[in-house]
Amino acid sequence: MRRTPLSKKGKGESATLKRKIQDKLRELVIKRDGNCILWKARHCNDPVLQADHLITRANSATYADSRLVVCLCRSCHGWKHWHKEQYDDLVKTTVLPKKIVKLWNDCERDSWKPRRTGSYDWRVALAVLEQEIKQLD
Repeated sequence: MRRTPLSKKGKGESATLKRKIQDKLRELVIKRDGNCILWKARHCNDPVLQADHLITRANSATYADSRLVVCLCRSCHGWKHWHKEQYDDLVKTTVLPKKIVKLWNDCERDSWKPRRTGSYDWRVALAVLEQEIKQLD
């Protein structure tokens, strides 16, 4: 029987790289979007901004794709989890450009296909995100 508690965070290279990717995604979407993408529709004013994945982070194929991550405030992010269908409809019809909505739909349709991702892939994704951030500056 295990005598020490399980670690809350992974300590492997992939886990560390995925945390760095999350940090870079948050930085990127805040710079790119500037504010919560729903502030006009929901009249929110929460100053805490977060990176929200349009497709679950469990899908490694789209995990680091900044086109499928948007900036939401904390209150809208919480609202999304209780009203997922309303959120998806609102974002798809009024907020996102048609090409991103098409990408979102295509990726959701293909999300059941397994994709093996290793630390090399995460290092490449991290480098791509760092380049995207530099281009925004």
